[in-house]
Amino acid sequence: MKSSCTTHSFLGMVPRKYVRFALRAMGLLFLAAVATVAVSRVGSVKDHIGHLSGNTKFSAGNRPDEDGGEDGGLVENAFSVLPRHRVQDAADADPNAADGVSRRRGRKKSHKPRLMGALSPAATGPGMSASIRPLDIHVNQEYHVKGLYMVEEKEAYLPFKFVRKYFDIYGDVKASSSSSSVSSEGKMRLTFSHSYGRPFSPPKTYTHHAAGAFLNFGTFNVAGRERVLYMDEYDVPVSTQWDPKGYHFATQISQYGLQHYSNLVHPKNSTVIQWIVNPEESPAVGNWTVRERTGNTLKVARDSELGQDVLAFCTEVAPTGIRAGVGITYPVAKFSAPTLRVVSAGFKMTGDALCLSFQVLMTDKTVYTVHYDTTATKTLEVLGEAFRYRLLAKKGQWRVFARDLQIDIQRAVVFEIRKKDSTKPMRESASASVKVVRVQSLAVRGCGVFSNLSLRSDAHLTMTMAAVDWLLLNQDSKTGGWPTHAVRTLKPNLVLQPGWLSAMVQGQAMSLLVRAYSATKIKKYLDAALKATQPFLKLAKDGGVKAIFLNEYTWYEEYPTQPSSFVLNGFIFSLLGLHDLAEAAKQAGIQSNAEELYKAGVRSLRAMAMLYDTGVGTIYDLRHFSIPTFPPNRARWDYHVTHINLMTAMATIDEHPMFKTLRERWLGYMTGRATKHN
Repeated sequence: MKSSCTTHSFLGMVPRKYVRFALRAMGLLFLAAVATVAVSRVGSVKDHIGHLSGNTKFSAGNRPDEDGGEDGGLVENAFSVLPRHRVQDAADADPNAADGVSRRRGRKKSHKPRLMGALSPAATGPGMSASIRPLDIHVNQEYHVKGLYMVEEKEAYLPFKFVRKYFDIYGDVKASSSSSSVSSEGKMRLTFSHSYGRPFSPPKTYTHHAAGAFLNFGTFNVAGRERVLYMDEYDVPVSTQWDPKGYHFATQISQYGLQHYSNLVHPKNSTVIQWIVNPEESPAVGNWTVRERTGNTLKVARDSELGQDVLAFCTEVAPTGIRAGVGITYPVAKFSAPTLRVVSAGFKMTGDALCLSFQVLMTDKTVYTVHYDTTATKTLEVLGEAFRYRLLAKKGQWRVFARDLQIDIQRAVVFEIRKKDSTKPMRESASASVKVVRVQSLAVRGCGVFSNLSLRSDAHLTMTMAAVDWLLLNQDSKTGGWPTHAVRTLKPNLVLQPGWLSAMVQGQAMSLLVRAYSATKIKKYLDAALKATQPFLKLAKDGGVKAIFLNEYTWYEEYPTQPSSFVLNGFIFSLLGLHDLAEAAKQAGIQSNAEELYKAGVRSLRAMAMLYDTGVGTIYDLRHFSIPTFPPNRARWDYHVTHINLMTAMATIDEHPMFKTLRERWLGYMTGRATKHN
């Protein structure tokens, strides 16, 4: 039989199902080939991007990334249009790249590499692209950077991580969608700013006065700062700013009080309270659990001093310490919530010891136990996941007490971390940011009575008065000041030994004391503020805080160094304190030298404020004037924001137009609006 098969008719002899299979396979191979070409084009972009990492040379003076990390990969390595130089001839940019050779892989490509539209400023949507070439960039004959040159656009691109460091700006690259990865269209967004920090934006009716909120301090979280070691037995923060062992810093304590006072007079949220012992009602004992053991009692009693019913309790206390005693418990978990993280109590210790203990569930699912214990010999002792704080109380005396359980747990966690590694920053510990989920249990031990006991969202009044009472207790009777017992080194030859006074300390303490007086009309607070003016009368070299600029202008030194440093923010804080005191004393009909001291300082500020203006930012101090070999000490952005905030306050209490003018100009610096050059 003669075969009739030909090249074209051969398929007719194959079953149809095999033909369909073969056609599908050929189609898949074609799609794979297309994908390979596309990947190779994107790969060439990544090759160019790979050249950008690790080739930038930085001097020691350049600031590293805030997070200390290195950028890498397509998403992290954004390309900036700053500076946006037009390059006239592509050959001048990189003549060796004209043949399309991939330097990384060492072979010639058969196609022109394309940059994804998301990285091109000319791109208006997906698929828009331009031919690119590697570009060697030389900056000020000092830095060598690998960049990209867009041939069609005649545009040069610098890697943003170089721009960010070189120009000292802030920003990052993120997907423009809500997702943390590149969206389906490949759209990315580069967001950067010249500065960080948010200036105080008060309402138009804002005026600084002695009874009002203090600037933007209501937004502060002083106790949660990295420089706070812990809250002590006086319920005030202990600082580590200049001594890792911890010390009382009156500025920090005053700011703690001003924070809570500002929230007291202008609350951001209504206070949520869950009463355990309500002072307006007779105490109930039914919800408490008294374990069957000799000596444990719980009852309602009448207190003759307060003239009200109180909850009296007493438990067995072993000779080895209160931790061995058996407590009386209350089931707080049934009503507890994340907002109820502050414990507040009015109590009196009737025996030799008293302890309040709380079990708290945190967001990391750890259950911590916090003890406030009158028998503790240390301010804070960490025993695994149990933290023991010293509780200050005297037998037979009423004590008002308020503590933030979340703050105390965070401080204790960091305290233990720093014992092992004192150099580790708080922010590097995930445990430092844990938050309260709920308080699970409360136990009391020892002997005492409660006039009130609650879990609440805040206790601003009690926390304000804790700072005020500390100031009263620790004011130096001779100088009227609150000395700082830590070494302060501004420069090797500008060193303050422990015991130095500060105009900023005095000013912020006065601002807090006069607000306490305005709220309570208790005269001892005003008297302490009046006494605090004494250091303003003495020169810094004689133990005071006063300096004279150019033998004419009175200045109040935050750091009373020799020679003078003329720190701007500390000086203005002292002026606000003097202003607050002068106002309060006048309203009380009491003569004071505060107004005279304030006027002398304002005269100097009007004459000298311009010296702190650089045209692009502000100067922190004038040490470069006092010591000509020192360079100008530019204010970093958080201090620049403080300067703006202080000008905001000054503009409301002084009619001179300069304060408002400087505020507006300095606000402009934060968005790159520098003054014009000649």
